[in-house]
Parts: sequence; C-alpha cells; structure tokens
Amino acid sequence: MGKGRAKAVEKRVLDQKLKGSVNVPSGPVYYPTEDEFKSPLDYIHKIKPEAEAYGICKIVPPSTWKPPFGLDLESVRFPTKTQEIHRLQFRPASCNSKTFQLEYGRFVEEHLGKKVNKKKRVVFEGEDLDLCKVFNAVKRFGGYEKVVKGKKWGEVYQFMSSGEKISKCAKHVLCQLYKEHLRDFEKYHSLMSAAPPAKGCKRNRRCSDFSSSKRRKIKGGVKVPKVEDEEEVVDQACEQCRSDKHGEVMLLCDSCNKGWHIYCLSPPLKHIPPGNWYCLDCLNTDEDTFGFVPGKCLLLEDFKRVADRAKRKWFGSGPVSRTQIEKKFWEIVEGSGGEVEVMYGNDLDTSVYGSGFPRVGDRRPESVEESVWDDYCRSPWNLNNMPKLEGSMLQAIRHNINGVTVPWLYLGMLFSAFCWHFEDHCFYSVNYHHWGEPKCWYGVPGSAASAFEKVMRKTLPDLFDAQPDLLFQLVTMLSPTVLQENKVPVYTVLQEPGNFVITFPKSFHGGFNFGLNCAEAVNFATADWLPYGGYGAELYRLYRKPAVISHEELLCVVAKGNCWDGKGSIHLKKELLRIYSKEKTWREQLWKSGILRSSPMFLPECPDSVGIEEDTTCIICQQFLHLSAIVCNCRPSVFACLEHWKHLCECEPTKLRLVYRYTLAELHGLVEEVEKFGDCKTQETKNSQRPSSGTKRSGASNKKEGMQVCQARPAEDWLLRASKVLDEVFSSDEYATLLKEAEQFLWGGSEMDRVRDVAKSLIKAKIWAEAVGDCLSKVEGKANNDREKVHLEFIDELLKVDPVPCFQSGYLKLKDFAEEARKLSEKIDCSLSSSPTIAQMELLHSEVSSSPVSLSKHKILSKKISSAKMLAKRARCYLADSKPPRIELDELSKLKSEILELQVTLTETEGILDLLKKAELARDKCSKVLSGSISLKDVEDLVHEFHGLNSINIPELNILRQYHVDALSWISRFDDTMVDVREGKDQRKLISDLSSLLQDGSSLGIQVEGLPLVEVELKKASCREKAQTVYAARTSLDFIEQLLSEAVVLQIEEEKLFVEISRTLSAARCWEERASSILASKPQMHDLKDLVRMSVNIDAVLPSLKSIENTVSLAETWLQNSEPFLSAASSVKLSLCSLLELPLLKDLVAQSKSLSVQLQETRILETLLLNCERWQCDNHPLLQETEDLLDTAKTDDGKHSTILPKIMDLKTRVDFARVSGLSLGLNLEELLKLQTASLKLGWCYKTILLGSTSPSPQLPEDLGKPSLQKIQQHLEAGQTLKILPEEYHLGKRLVELKDTGQEWAKRARKVVTDSGALALEDVFELISEGENLPVIAEEELQALRARSMLHCVCLKPYNSRFMVSCCQCGELYHTYCVKLHWRPETYVCSACCPPAESSPQKDPSRAMEPKTPSLDHRRARRVVVTDASVGDLQWKSRKRIKRVAKRSRQVHILPWFFTQEPK
Repeated sequence: MGKGRAKAVEKRVLDQKLKGSVNVPSGPVYYPTEDEFKSPLDYIHKIKPEAEAYGICKIVPPSTWKPPFGLDLESVRFPTKTQEIHRLQFRPASCNSKTFQLEYGRFVEEHLGKKVNKKKRVVFEGEDLDLCKVFNAVKRFGGYEKVVKGKKWGEVYQFMSSGEKISKCAKHVLCQLYKEHLRDFEKYHSLMSAAPPAKGCKRNRRCSDFSSSKRRKIKGGVKVPKVEDEEEVVDQACEQCRSDKHGEVMLLCDSCNKGWHIYCLSPPLKHIPPGNWYCLDCLNTDEDTFGFVPGKCLLLEDFKRVADRAKRKWFGSGPVSRTQIEKKFWEIVEGSGGEVEVMYGNDLDTSVYGSGFPRVGDRRPESVEESVWDDYCRSPWNLNNMPKLEGSMLQAIRHNINGVTVPWLYLGMLFSAFCWHFEDHCFYSVNYHHWGEPKCWYGVPGSAASAFEKVMRKTLPDLFDAQPDLLFQLVTMLSPTVLQENKVPVYTVLQEPGNFVITFPKSFHGGFNFGLNCAEAVNFATADWLPYGGYGAELYRLYRKPAVISHEELLCVVAKGNCWDGKGSIHLKKELLRIYSKEKTWREQLWKSGILRSSPMFLPECPDSVGIEEDTTCIICQQFLHLSAIVCNCRPSVFACLEHWKHLCECEPTKLRLVYRYTLAELHGLVEEVEKFGDCKTQETKNSQRPSSGTKRSGASNKKEGMQVCQARPAEDWLLRASKVLDEVFSSDEYATLLKEAEQFLWGGSEMDRVRDVAKSLIKAKIWAEAVGDCLSKVEGKANNDREKVHLEFIDELLKVDPVPCFQSGYLKLKDFAEEARKLSEKIDCSLSSSPTIAQMELLHSEVSSSPVSLSKHKILSKKISSAKMLAKRARCYLADSKPPRIELDELSKLKSEILELQVTLTETEGILDLLKKAELARDKCSKVLSGSISLKDVEDLVHEFHGLNSINIPELNILRQYHVDALSWISRFDDTMVDVREGKDQRKLISDLSSLLQDGSSLGIQVEGLPLVEVELKKASCREKAQTVYAARTSLDFIEQLLSEAVVLQIEEEKLFVEISRTLSAARCWEERASSILASKPQMHDLKDLVRMSVNIDAVLPSLKSIENTVSLAETWLQNSEPFLSAASSVKLSLCSLLELPLLKDLVAQSKSLSVQLQETRILETLLLNCERWQCDNHPLLQETEDLLDTAKTDDGKHSTILPKIMDLKTRVDFARVSGLSLGLNLEELLKLQTASLKLGWCYKTILLGSTSPSPQLPEDLGKPSLQKIQQHLEAGQTLKILPEEYHLGKRLVELKDTGQEWAKRARKVVTDSGALALEDVFELISEGENLPVIAEEELQALRARSMLHCVCLKPYNSRFMVSCCQCGELYHTYCVKLHWRPETYVCSACCPPAESSPQKDPSRAMEPKTPSLDHRRARRVVVTDASVGDLQWKSRKRIKRVAKRSRQVHILPWFFTQEPK
C-alpha cells in the first residue's frame, strides 16, 4: 500500500519545511494516583473543569495497572477499509456532469440568449475540459476574483487533476476559458444563492421563474392558464415522508423530477429557493462520491506485513520522529504528497471479533493467572464495564449498542486516519491504546464547535454544497494550521500504549496512526452530559438523522430509576425542565389549534430501561416519539412529532389525535422528585411554583396563565355536566360523549387532576353499568349455549360493588337471578356427597342445563357422569366371559381405586374386586416359588392351578410359564446332542453344541438333571480338538505334556490319537538331549547344521532349535560380510575404486570374537588388520617429512638450491609407500594424504623449474623461457591443490611473470585490432619488447607480425573493411582503392595483368539504372573475411610478391628479420 512520494527518506526531503507542517499546542496529560484511579467517573469529573477547555486529554494509568491482552488476534480474521489519505481534504466535490450541463445549458439559453451547441468541445491541453470540475475547483479557492488576484490557476488545475502541474501559458489559457464560459454562470449562481424568495410565489411540483413549461405556476393565488401542449400535472409524493400533500412546499428536482418537501430535506429549507434546484442524487455520482471502501479480510500477520512494508517504504528502517511523520501526513492530506492508500481495521464489533480487555466467559490465556484475569474483568477502567458504571447515564439502556455501550476495536497502520467528528449524541468517549505505534490526536473544545464548523464550511464550500451533512460522514480532514489561522483553538495529544484518551461532549476530534497498533474505544455519559445530549438530539432533528437512543426516554428512565447522584441532579433537573416546558408549550399550542382528541400511548415492555426498538419515529425528522406524537386516521401507521404536526397531512386539526405517554402533571412530578432528591431548585421551578399574587409577571408568564385560564373554563363546565350525568340514570351515549370531550384535558398538568379523576369514575361507571346490562340481557334471553350464558361468579363480582357507581335499572333483577342459581349449586353439592347412581346424576344434570346462569359446578357434574360411564364400560369389558382383553394387574388395581374414589354406585364393582383378589393370590404364590430353588414339578403344578387367569398379565406367573417352556425345550436338545456324542461326529460342531447347551442349561431358572453330563462330555470333546491341532501345527512340548495329562484324567489316553502324540513327545526329548551335549562346548559348523536337518522330522516346537538356527545364521552372515576382505587378502592388486573400509574390517574382527562357532576365516582377518596398523605406523613419519620439506621449499630462491634431489627422492619414497598401501586393499586415510603430498612435491618441483632465473647444476640444461600458457596452467593446478603461490618465493616469481606477460599480451591484442591506427615503428618496438620478455606469448607475437604486413596500393595493414584478393599473386586490395563498386568473383591486380585486361567488364544487365537490392539479397552477397583467410592471404603475399621499389621509402625502419629473404 502507499503510492506517490514514498522515497522521501532517500531524497532527504523530510528535514525541509513542508506545506503540511503543524505547530499545535499539547493537550493536558494526567497521572492519577492509585486511589484516584479507583473510580474512573469520579476522576474524570475531578479533572473536567480544566480538561474540558481543551476538548481532549490523556490519562496515564499508574504503573501497577497492566491489563493482559485478552484477544488471540493470530486466529481472528477481521475486515479492513481502504482509505485514500490524499483525498481526505484535497479532493474535488462529487459532481454529476450531466446535471451540471443541464443547468449550464438552461442558463446559457435563458439568460445569455444563446443556443447550446452540444457538439462544441472546450479543449484544454489537448483534452476535453470538464466545466463541472473547473467550476467546483474555483469555488474551493474562493471564486474567480480571488483566484485571479491570488494567481492560483495552477493550484486550481492541480486540485481538479490530482496534482498535475501546468505551464504559465497554460494557466493563462485556463483563466481565459473560465472567463469565457463560466464567469457569468458563477455570478448567476452566487446571485441565486443569496437572493431572497420571491413574494407570493408558491410551488406545486416546484415552479419558479426559470422552471420548465411542464410545471404549474401559481401567482397571487391565481393559476396561470395552461398552454395547449402543456401536460397535466400529477401529484408528486415526497421521497422522504411518502406524502403527496402540501404541494405548495414541494420541490421537484429539475433533472430527475423526484420531489421533496422543503421541511423534509437535510437540513430543511425555510423557503423555496429561486432558480433551478437539483437533488443530492443528481448533484453527485456514485463514481465520485468519496468514502472508505471495504477492503480485504486479513489475519493480523498479513495486516502486520502490509503495515511494516508501508512504514519502511515511507521512512526506511531507522528511527523517525513525530514531527517527521506529522508533517508528512498533513503534506499528503493537503495534496502535495502524492497518492496514498492505506488499510484500517476500524469499527470492529468486540461482541463478534473479541475485546482486548479480559471478559467473563472469554478464554483465558495460559500465561495469565486466574486471579489477575478476574480482577481486570471487574475493573471499572475495563471498557466493557465503563458505559454501565454507577453514575453513567448509559446504564439505563437495556440493549447493547455497538460502538456506544459495546466497545469497538481499531487495528491501524501508518497514516490510517479517523477524521474530524464528535461522538453520537455528544457522548464522552474513552479510547485505550493496547499495543503498537502511537496515535496522534487533535481536539477542538466543545465551546468552539460552531467556529470549527464555520471554518470547515468556509474552507471546503464545494464539499458542503454537495453533502450538507458532511460532518456526519467522518471522511474529511482539515489541517490544524487552517483552524489556527481562523482563531479556532486546537490541541493535540500523543497516545502511547497503555494510555487513555478522553474526549469531552461536543468536542470535535480526529487524528491518525504512526504505524501498526491496536486500540479500543467506547462511550459513556455522566449526568453533566445531559445538556449536551439535548443539543445532539436537536442536531439530529435538524439534519433529519435517526438518533441512536431516545434522549427523552433516557431522561425519564434515569429520573424514575434514581440512576444519578447529588452531583448530577442539577443537570438532570435542568434538562427535565427543558423538555417539560417544550412539551407543555407544544401541547397547549396544539389545543389552541383545534387538536382536542387524545389518548395515552402503550406502555413499554421494560419501563425501567431504555429500549431502541419500541418507540415510533417522526415521519419528518426521524426522531423517536417517546413523550407524545400526532396521528391521523388517514394514515394510522404514520406519526409526527408535535413540532411537525402540520406536515403530517392536510386533514382538519379536529381529525388529528395527540397520543402521549405522560401527562404534564406526571412530567412535572419527575422534576419535583429530582428536586427533592437533590435538595436544590432551579430558578424556573421556583417561578413555576410561586403562588399568584399582585406582583408583576413577564409577558410569557401572563401568556401561560392566560392559556391555563382558557383551558380551565371548559374544564369546569365539563365537570358540572359530568357530576350531573353521574346522578342520573345510566346512558351509554352521554357517558361516551363526556369521555370524548375529556380527552382535551387529560394530558394537562396538575390543574386537570379533577378532570382525570372524574373521567376515571365515568369510565368505571360505564364499564360496570354496561356489564350489568349485558348480563341481564343474556339471562333474560335464556341462552341455551353454555358459552353465551353468564357465569355466576361474574354476576357476583358485579353485585359486590358497593356503592354502585351509577344508577342501573336492571341491577335488582340480576340479583334475583343470581339467588336462584346459588340454590341450584347447593343442590349439586348435596347430591355428589351421597354416592349417587348414574341415573340420579343425569337427572340433576338436565336441571342444571336448563338454568339461564352458568354454574362452575355444572362442569364438575358433567365430568363425574362421564367418568362413571367410562369406568362402568371398562369393568364390563374386563368381566366379559368371551375373549376378555389382556390387562395388566396394575390397571386392574387402578380401576378399583378409581371406582372407590369416584364415590358412585356401580353394579360391576363386586366382580372387579373378586377378580383382583384371585390375581393377587396367584402373584403371591409365584413370588414364593421364585424366591427359592425351583423344580420342574412345582412349576407344572402352579401353571395348571392358575390356568384361568390368562387374561390378566401377572409378571411372576408369566416368568414361571416361560421357565416351563424353556426347560422342556432344553431337555429335547439334550437328548439329540447325546445321540451325536455316542455316534462320534465332528468334534468342532460337537463342542459348539455342548457349549451352547451348557450355557443355556446354566441360565435356566429350573434345575435339570442332564447338566453335569453335558459338562463332562464338553471337556472330552475339547481335549480331542486340542489333540488334532498338534498335527495341524507344531506346538510346544509343555503343551503336549499338559494335553496328555488331561487325557489321563478324562480316561481317554488309550485312544489312537493320544498314543501317536506320546511318541512325538519321546522323539523331541531325545533331540533336546543331543543338542545340549553339542552346545556344551564351542561346536563346529557342520554339527549345528546336522541338528537343524534332524529337527525337520519332529512335529513339535524344540526349545533349543531357535538358538541353534540363530547361531548358524550369525556365522553365515559374518562370512558373507567378510568375503570382500578375504578376497582382498588373497589377491595381489586392487583398483583404487574397489578399496575396502578399515572401520568395517575392525567391526568384523570384533564380531568374530562373539561368535559361538569355530571358523578359520577369523584368523585371516586378524592378520590383515595387523598389517594395516603396521603400515599406518610406518608412514606417519614420511608425511611429517613431506610437510617439513615443503616448508623449506617456500623460502628457496632456486639459485644455489640443493632441494631438487631431495624433492625427487622424497616423492619416489612417497609413491612407493602409496603403492604398498594400495596392495593391502583397504581405503586408508593415509593413502589420500600420500597422494596429495606427491602432487604437492611435483608442483613444487615444477615451480622451481619454471621460476629459476639463473643456471644451476641442479636444473636441466635444455630448459628455456617458459610460455605464458604453461605458467597459467601451473598456477591453476596449484589452486586445485589449495596451494597459495604467494607463500613460495618462486611462486611469487611465477605470478609476476604471468602478470607481466598478460599485460604485454593485452596491449598486443589491442594493437592487432586497431585497423592500422598505430604506426609501424611502434608496432615493431612492441614486437621487440615481446621477444625480450622472460615469458613467451607466441600467439600475440604472430598476430603482431601479421599486423606489420602492408597491403594494397595504399600500403596499409589489413583492416575490417572489404578487401579483394588477386587470383594470381594473392595480394590483398581495398575495393575502394582499386575503384570497385562491388566485389567480383575473380580479380587480377594491375601488377599481374595490363589495365586493359584487368579492368572488369561491364555486366550488360547493369547498363540500366541499378535497383536497390533487397535486404536478404544484400546479406547473401556480403563477404565476411575471417582471420584464417586473412592469414592465408598474407602468407601468399610474402611468398610471391617482391615490390622492393614501392616499399623502399619504409625499408630503413623495418627490423632485421624483415630484411632477410626467407630460406
């Protein structure tokens, strides 16, 4: 992220004075003590008198307060927003070019009298000029006059084109274009903005002097007659309130034709503006509308990577000061720092993503102790607790509100910003810095909020024209320098990790981050906030913005719930009195306007707390309607506040209704309760409670008193009429009329308490009298349906009222009917207490059904009759002779209990009791049998005795029956299995059958005789099965012995199978005895193999066999591993690649000592190992001697050296020792060392030969100058051996020879390729120098000699230009010297042939004008002269051509070897 001038550090511009440099005074910083830090709200209240003047302050907690970070951000993926920092201030207003062109075209046609040519383009700098952007840019800089005076056309263009610069000439052109096209339009626009509304001009569908012909104009109340082609006007609905009423204040957009009432706009207009008008949707476009775009969802690790990269990009990896970052930020904001985009993880809901503070229920990190975690969970400075602390007004809010009562988390990076704003409802805010880089804050005190807003509007007029509610958007920054220049106080604080920042009510604040950090913020509100909350609510009302909470509801809940203390009572009293006065004024004004109908609102679900979803909102200003509202029957679901009641609809005031939640008396009671608690009275309440006297009063007080007098007179008249009506016979219509008339007084103050009391009495009397009349009509009507009958209890409740609220004529009649119903109820009680029959109860039931009054005991009687019939039916079913249903014993007992409890006489009762007695007897006998040992005979007797109780489910009897059936079935299976045993069938199947039979017999509840026999036969079958497994797989000798023992016990040892097993056991014992005797001493290999072969014929697991096999296997493995060494010991010579490892030989010798077998090969390997160790001991001195000799050779200069014979002798001995070592066949470490020593000795020997400068008897006689190539190869060989030539005296000499030769060779190669630039004298001098070098550079010498050869008639050496060779003499000629325009296939020079013959004949085809050949053709004909061909031609030229006369002028400078004839 981050564009523009990101390399500021590298360009060293940070220390320069930047346009965005700031010098803002610091805000206060507080360091509370441990005691002061215990209560956040008390401490903030303590510092408020000083800190509020700054609007912002920083609190540094005590050093002991270190809350653990409770969020695992490594696993949390959070959303981010992309911020364009360079557009926070320096951005053009969002504009719609189409709307601008429409307005501009209308201006040109109507005011300039010109016709707009849409095809005509206004071009600037080669591109179309956007007049809309130019107009807004000039507006930003104060208009045409200020731009011209300040010479700001360059800044205007940079503003509208994102920082591009233009020349001085272009600035003049831009000025002329603006003057030509937009100057008059600017004057017109300014005139329309400042012009007052036209008198007598109203609009329906918006009409004005400049509106289109499709609008209707009304002047002086007279409609202008329509033109023939004028369309009929259709009523337009407002886009805000959706009402088509009040068309005279309806504004229609001159672009999209959508309508708005002027009072529905944000902010509302006081009058219809002159000229054309466009809505915000048409003035702005989605493309140009500025905001923070939702970005990627990232993990903290990914976000940290982006943040660190951005920090390094702007300021490098070194330290950076606050001044540098601050200057750079404001430079970017003010438009001179390039385009910069950053990401910001702001407004993260902690209820979703987690809080940085510990919370109850959150997962505690393992590194944090439980006690520490719990302490910080309860800490009042924990932002999750702070909004609901005692003394905070927000504790009255029932729901959680994100960002207000639930903290928001902020993850920032470098330059991520939070723009100028103040909190919702002007709340306090607290921000805690968890970790990371600092935050830079700026604050403007609440006392300067109006001045701040004026400066913002003055500095950014185009932005506010496009978005009047710009300060609500939180997307705009303004440099503190601009505020200071306009006398607006602004302060700054730097928030570091562990710091709190407090912002005070109504204070604007903003800032940005210095790098990666994490912070958390929440709101709170003490009692002194309440007046600011009222200001915030009025601001929401003005801008038609929905409020977060209802301020009026919060005041009422706090006042009723005592959520305040003595310190804040004065603020609560003032705010309550303010809303009381406002409510009283508006209600009285509505009463005077004719709104007489009223009704109370519904009660909230939780009246002791503030909700955010219950109250309706005003259709105009979008505010909560907690205290009162206006509603009309024409739109029953739409409400308006008292201030906007006229805008609700166009109905008469008498059709509107006031709905209220509190009367004025109740509201004033809240004020008095707060005054009583705070023991303090405001001046307003003192005046309101002051008794009337002859003293003078203000005009407002007289007006209020007059209002009360006006309302008191009709109230007194109403009271007189009501008292008269209460004394007369009840009339429902008169009561309803009085109650309807009373609605106009019920909402009033304490002076209307009598009206409310009488109204309550009327309501109570009306309800009672109507209930008596309704009951009497139903009783006299003798309704047959029980639902329509009147209950006796309800009649008794009406008759208990004493005294009666009014005179009701049917009261006595209803009393007589109630007395008759009571007598019938007593008769029912008497009958039910004497165990009646079903017939008796049915007779009584019919009598009760014919009564006109519904009795509660009627249902009891009906239920008892129904229960008796049901029980009698069940009893008859149980006692039936044919197929009675199967019933549980418990059901029979329950039926008996139900019959006795019902207290009804039934004929089936005796039969049920007898049947139950027999069933209980059977249960007892069966239980007794089951408790002891059960025999089959006893079970058979009981089953036969109680055969007749099959219809009753007796669990104990059922168990015995099942035992009897299971025993008979088992006996049948036993007989069949014994037959199989005698026949000797498959033992495996027999074991399965016997096991199943034994298991089933053991689980029987009855004793059977054949069970012991089954157990014996099962053991025999199992033993035979085990014996068969001996032949299937070899088994151990212990198992075979145990098996034979079992056979003896079961008396089956004489069977054939067991006799054969006994023989196998004897053979195995004999084998074991022989094996023990052989293993007693160290055996031979063949003895062990004989034992293994004998074990194959024995079908048993032999204990010693595995040990013998392991011994044989180890010996064979050892022999296999030793085979290479045994072969090496017997062979004469091995190759170097097939050498064996010495450690492996040592391991084999060590392993041979642990073998339990006698082997001859072990002695061979021991001898080989001994020879190797002796060879190593003999060659260690030889290696040391080599190192000493090499050290001596380093200082030898080769002049009088006797070291060469020593080197050769030592090298011979080293080579011999290496050959002897190779003959051992092992890869010895010393072999490689000996090889390296031999190579180093050889290198040293050759170095002495090549580097010696004087003859010596030790050197060869034919030794000449070394070649440069040999020296280079020799030095490279030394590098391969890791030998540094500089360590040897002669090695340095070789390096110097190489450097000297390479330097001369480089010069020679340069001369060879200079195309004859160097004179021949210098070439010959260079050749002579090369021949006198101590080294030989043969290739370069030959090239230089070839370079000294002269060619052509110009007597110049060979060069890279095209040359042609004579076919006879071989001499080379330049084509341009012999005047050839192309290169012929054959050429004969003038020296070999006369000119007439040698002149080339003209090609007939060239008689015509030559054409330029194609590129491919030219490439094909081009002749490339290689070095080989040039050398060949030079050799031919020297051999054949002898032109001494032509070269005579240069002969005296040739060296001696060019003047001699070649032999």
